[in-house]
Amino acid sequence: MVSYVYILRDMKHPRFKIGKANNILARARSFRRETIDFQESLGLRLVSEADAYVLEKILHRTFRLAGVDPLEVVASGGSSDGASEWFSTSCWARLVRYLKDNQDLYPHETISGKELAALLKEQLVPSQAVLSREQIRKEKEARRNERELEAIEYRRTQLECLRASLNTVQPIIAQELDRLRLNGNIAGIYETSMGACLLIADRVPLPSGALLWGLKPHSTNYEYPGGFGSIMGGFNQVTSLSGTVSKVGLPSAYKRTGSFSEEDEIICDVFREEFEWLRQLQQIPDAWVSVIFPIGGFFPHYQIAPNWRMRWKK
Repeated sequence: MVSYVYILRDMKHPRFKIGKANNILARARSFRRETIDFQESLGLRLVSEADAYVLEKILHRTFRLAGVDPLEVVASGGSSDGASEWFSTSCWARLVRYLKDNQDLYPHETISGKELAALLKEQLVPSQAVLSREQIRKEKEARRNERELEAIEYRRTQLECLRASLNTVQPIIAQELDRLRLNGNIAGIYETSMGACLLIADRVPLPSGALLWGLKPHSTNYEYPGGFGSIMGGFNQVTSLSGTVSKVGLPSAYKRTGSFSEEDEIICDVFREEFEWLRQLQQIPDAWVSVIFPIGGFFPHYQIAPNWRMRWKK
């Protein structure tokens, strides 16, 4: 197997490296080939790896007195890899003459610095396969960037449509809250770990089928690309001889707890005045609501909250 002895000159320092390699350029990469002056270097092609090892050792021994201290090599920016194989250029001329005079003892083919530099230049030019891979990589990156931009644009459209839909619902809810407030039907807010509800009441029992909360469920619905919801959720109503009480579910954004999404931020922004007003209402104790809305139906003896009942005014 053909092998090589390389004699590579340092680009900045008066020294050269003698070593053995099956691929000179690949070996030079391990100690930063950008520091090598290939134009002024040499390569020796031998018929076998064994012959290359022999010639390398002979050159090391022959010019050992011109060797450069490995510590000096590393201190001046050289690689520690093969740091003991550097020699002063003061013996360069004798080395070249030695190789020429002993060509018959160590048969080899000399590769000039010009040839090495040309090989390096050729190697640095990307192959068609490399160019193809790079083109594929760029196309993939371009598609990924395009998808990211499309996702950003879609998200922007989503949020714009959400705000527009909410702006349509907001006057409807504001009008209904104003009506209940003027009629004295607002009792307060009931909050649990599951969410918050608006409690409204009237001391006059409503007839069958009549609702204290005047909006149909779909009246507060909103839609946008990829999503939908309702500002005022489901509601319950109970009626007895003493009056009517309703609780209407408020959106999760009202409490501003847990994970707060961009959608919640927009809901809070559009309904800022309504939410601020609702937060100022009195808090209704859980015990009262449990009596008014017991599991299984309406419990008539909710007189345990007389002060609260007095707030239900027409």
